[in-house]
Amino acid sequence: MLGRRKDVVYRVLATKKRAVALQHLSSELETPMPTVLETVRQLESDGLVEVFYGQKKARVMVRAKTLEDYV
Repeated sequence: MLGRRKDVVYRVLATKKRAVALQHLSSELETPMPTVLETVRQLESDGLVEVFYGQKKARVMVRAKTLEDYV
């Protein structure tokens, strides 16, 4: 189940091609924020996403790393 959840979260982030707020991602996936945060942290440890704090507002932002990041 966890692998499927990671796959779904990564695909949603990769199709957006920009950073999204963790709260927005949680509401879009209709999943509680602690569950999404746990999944995002696992994806971050796998090197697939980047987690950072927004500059204008105090929000946790998430962005998928894609091939363009490495080229």
